[in-house]
Amino acid sequence: IAGDFNTPLTVLDRSTRQGTNKDIQDLNSTLDQLDLIDLYRTFYPKTTEYTFFSSPHGTYTKIDHIKEASKKN
Repeated sequence: IAGDFNTPLTVLDRSTRQGTNKDIQDLNSTLDQLDLIDLYRTFYPKTTEYTFFSSPHGTYTKIDHIKEASKKN
């Protein structure tokens, strides 16, 4: 599943280290329940790369995510 969620899903996905709000927590919970994993975070667990810059806020965020069904044994 490739998606333009238009929201950073983790603290690492934004240049300002503010926490995640309830809506993002709910979205992450739903993605977890669907057994989807973030491929980028799997391969690069601590790397910060951004896909969007907000001029008014002066912040960078990663809002494009690729999710894949995890393979459980």
